[in-house]
Parts: sequence; structure tokens; C-alpha cells
Amino acid sequence: MRSLLLTSLLIVLYPASIFAQAWIEYVDRAERFMVNFPGEPQIEAITYLTELGAEMPARMYSVELPPSHYSLTVVDYTQAPRVYRERCARIAYECDGFEVGTEIRGAIAFAAWNYRKRRDGELTFDAYAQVDGVPGHQLQFTSADGSRTFVAIHLHERRLYILEGRVPEAAPPPGLFQQSLVILDEAGRRIRYVYDDNDRPVRVAPADQ
Repeated sequence: MRSLLLTSLLIVLYPASIFAQAWIEYVDRAERFMVNFPGEPQIEAITYLTELGAEMPARMYSVELPPSHYSLTVVDYTQAPRVYRERCARIAYECDGFEVGTEIRGAIAFAAWNYRKRRDGELTFDAYAQVDGVPGHQLQFTSADGSRTFVAIHLHERRLYILEGRVPEAAPPPGLFQQSLVILDEAGRRIRYVYDDNDRPVRVAPADQ
């Protein structure tokens, strides 16, 4: 009875728009991920400006349920060798040969810095995170109007995944979105790691496979 009353109370308190859309399990095998979205996302090919000023190809998947927003951006750093080969061939650029490695190793830190510099709210959480053992970073912001933005950033095999969920003050955190990211291998199987005593990743089969 207590659980039923609590559920009823949550339904009354949470905006109806949250329940208006059916959540789906969205899979993109080409970009190697699976995530929950509150509806079919719009997909846009974009250019992501890296820390060293290179233009990296990326794709943004987004669902807008004003005032809520859900997006996943995948930056394709597998293209970094080609991008820098072409960039360094131009007379205007000086390259030392270490650009690709620098960009990839610093990709999570740079993406997190991009959010911090926006200064569009109070930073309430800023720490290391992981999904299935894949390292990353999480940030949370609270804006003046009470809306909250939850960010998760993960990097695996030269693909950078940036999840952003923004919800109004009265809404629950977008956990169903942010915590649902699954990274896939080339065969579409879920990636999951544990770490040995020397902190080296060891891939294991998830319980659902």
C-alpha cells in the first residue's frame, strides 16, 4: 500500500509530458552504442572542434520535450589520423606528430572543460564515472530557474560519447537516459570491463549476454 501511494504521488507531481512519450531502446551499431531515449531521436551530422582546433566528424542524436532536452553526441576520433594527415599537409599548420594521441587522451577532459566554461548554472557534481568499466566523467549543473543538466562523458576505442539530459526543477533526474548507455563492439555485443590488481582492464561477458 505504501509503495502504491508513493507511485501515485509521483505521477501527480511529475509533469505529464514525462509520461506522454514512450521510452525506446535506441541502437546504433555503426557508432557502437545503445541508449534509452524518450522517443525516436533526430540525427544530425555535425563538426566537433577539438582541443587543438581540428574539426572532427560527429553525430548528434537528440529528443526535445520542452523544457526537457536529451542528447547524445558521438565524436568519431577514429578519423583523427586522417584529419591530422590532411591538416598537417597545409602550410598554415605546424605539426609534431603527437597530435592524434594528445587529442584522444585528452578528449574526456576537454569535453568536461567545455561544459564548465559555459557557466550556465551552479556546478553541483564533477567527478570520475564509469559505465560497464569504461572510464569517463560526470557533471551536474543547476540553473537559476531550478532546471538541472546532467552530463556523462565516456571514451572507448576512439569514440567519444557525450550524454546531456536537461530537466525542469519539478522533474526527476534523467537517470533512465543518462545511466542507460551501453557501448558495443564491432559485432554489436555489449562491452564490459573489470580491472585486475594492476588496474588493467579485462573484458568479461555481461550477465545479459
